[in-house]
Amino acid sequence: MRQIVMFLFIIVLTGCYIEPKVQKVPINRVALVIGNQDYRGNTLKNPISDAIGIKETLENIGFDVTLLLDSTLDQLNETLEGLKGNIEANNTLVFIYFAGHGNTLHKNSSEQFLMMTDKDRPTLVSIFKFYDFLKKVKARHSIIALDVCRDYQEHYIVENEKLQNKNNFRGNFSLEGFRGTTIRYDDGVKEDVQVFVEKEKYSYKLPPSTLVSYATERNQRAKDYSLHDDGHGAYTYALMKYLDDEEIPIGEVFRRVRVSILEESNRQQVSSEIMGLEKNIWLVPKKAPIAFSPPI
Repeated sequence: MRQIVMFLFIIVLTGCYIEPKVQKVPINRVALVIGNQDYRGNTLKNPISDAIGIKETLENIGFDVTLLLDSTLDQLNETLEGLKGNIEANNTLVFIYFAGHGNTLHKNSSEQFLMMTDKDRPTLVSIFKFYDFLKKVKARHSIIALDVCRDYQEHYIVENEKLQNKNNFRGNFSLEGFRGTTIRYDDGVKEDVQVFVEKEKYSYKLPPSTLVSYATERNQRAKDYSLHDDGHGAYTYALMKYLDDEEIPIGEVFRRVRVSILEESNRQQVSSEIMGLEKNIWLVPKKAPIAFSPPI
């Protein structure tokens, strides 16, 4: 009898026990998407449509997106300042995308420069500006995607209003259809162009838990159109195709992007990444707690 009572007591205790649930705070998702194409003398065709396409893709997977089109340096600075209020420190995934002209200013340099659309003169901004921003807002995880050329160009460089490096604007006019910064004038006349470089003392160190994806490897040019869709750049076409794929980590997303570009360009353009994420990130979350196994 005593054993029966004890058995019933255990059943009652077990039945009344409610396993405590750990409530996970959802991570915020904030994105800045920039498309620049209205450049004096070297207008591009697709960065604005690229930026709009990426904006819509990110919004569909839960990002709060700020869109900048044909941005000047001042507009970029104002937008970054405004975004600070949308980013919760240590609990926000930040996605930054840029399509437009870009290049490096020193041979074999790892510092990528992005061109704004200031009308008085071409203006270049270092990618390290975004590094600095992400550190200041304490983003939990960050993804930077750049659809620009990474080849070396010589310019008349003006840093903080002082002429620093007097070189002729590189006179290679074969960049039509690519996202490099050589200027091609309609009348065929080559000019010496002064390029302003915002030269703040940004750190070159990657922000914590950050992935940087480039449309090319170093010293390569990024196509302004895809063979599959002439309304988008080759890199962005692939990114839009795979960014919202279900249940794969972001590293696999960019691997699929790279394979797509390799096949389209006959291996002439190769996307590349700097992988500094501290954990796997799923933009479209897993439905089951299983480890991702990439295809063989």
